[in-house]
Amino acid sequence: MSDQALNALTAVALGGVVAVVLFIPVAAYEYRRDGRLGAGDLTTLITGAVYGLSLWTYTLLPLPDRGEFRCRVPQSDLLGTIGLMGFPDDGVRVFLRDPAVQQVLLNVLLFVPLGVFVRLVLRRGVVVATLTGLAVSFAIEMTQRTGVWGFYDCAYRKFDVDDLLVNTLGALAGALLSWPVLRRRSDTPAPLPTRVTWGRRMAGMLSDALFVLMLGGAVAVAWRGLMFYVLDTGPHRAEQWLLQWSVPFAVEALCVLGLGRTVGEIVVSVRTESPRRWWTGPGRLLKLALGIGPVFWLVLAPIPYRGQLLAAYLVLTVVATFWTREHRGLSHALAGLELRVAVPPGAQPESVAQDADRPAEGSTDVSRT
Repeated sequence: MSDQALNALTAVALGGVVAVVLFIPVAAYEYRRDGRLGAGDLTTLITGAVYGLSLWTYTLLPLPDRGEFRCRVPQSDLLGTIGLMGFPDDGVRVFLRDPAVQQVLLNVLLFVPLGVFVRLVLRRGVVVATLTGLAVSFAIEMTQRTGVWGFYDCAYRKFDVDDLLVNTLGALAGALLSWPVLRRRSDTPAPLPTRVTWGRRMAGMLSDALFVLMLGGAVAVAWRGLMFYVLDTGPHRAEQWLLQWSVPFAVEALCVLGLGRTVGEIVVSVRTESPRRWWTGPGRLLKLALGIGPVFWLVLAPIPYRGQLLAAYLVLTVVATFWTREHRGLSHALAGLELRVAVPPGAQPESVAQDADRPAEGSTDVSRT
């Protein structure tokens, strides 16, 4: 496999991991801003993560073995590289075949998506997009110049100040190319939906699963670090297994009992509502006992067929969200709780917007006369 193909594969693999890690904050942001998480949002998340990793893999990889590379002399003269490219007498085609010209053009193209991303996704101006390109390029060039910040004794890739110029130019070009799309985009925020959709429930459940796995993984790493590097003992796998599942369950339980919502439901901005005030506490307790409680019990309990039972329970939980009213799911239906969209303060829900568009009673709709 060639170095370029390996770099691409590395960017896709690591970008996928980054996209999974960023799913929770991205979902929380989108549901509070637009009230939905669409296919376009997920595509942007994945492509943005892969693109961000590709900037580093294509400029820093492959990493050489220490002592098995030649130190590269930095090029610090502005236009020192670009100035050597003269327009040939044989025409544009020969000029574009020059490897030096192709390298400069590729450096420009590499940063065009960054300018587009800052303008369309982050919704920042041309100046911010251009400065972002300059900052990212500077970080990459300094990483090359310092041998990955001192990991190597010298630079294994050439630092070229002209790369700062052409990379920044690429970000500027991407920002300017986004202008036609921005012209067609409305600046007026759309009313937020007030109905709990099945997709929203699935996003919440996925957020819960990712939260439990990531927090549990972090606890396991911390535990092993404590055992091996501080206490200098064995891994104590039984204690680690108990701890890495108990800590996420404790956080989830506190959220359910205190707020009536799991972490995933907080992410997707939904809340529970009790039909009677006195039932709020018992309802939350039942939700915990019938929702995430059995999941953690089946993970930790030393019972036969717990893997099969856990899989069956998870399938039942997902199916129940599809068939219950407002996609409440099994735990909410059995606990007698309703699910409602938690509209952020200051946002306009769809129901209010529809009431505002509806003519007042006794008035005449001029547009229909």
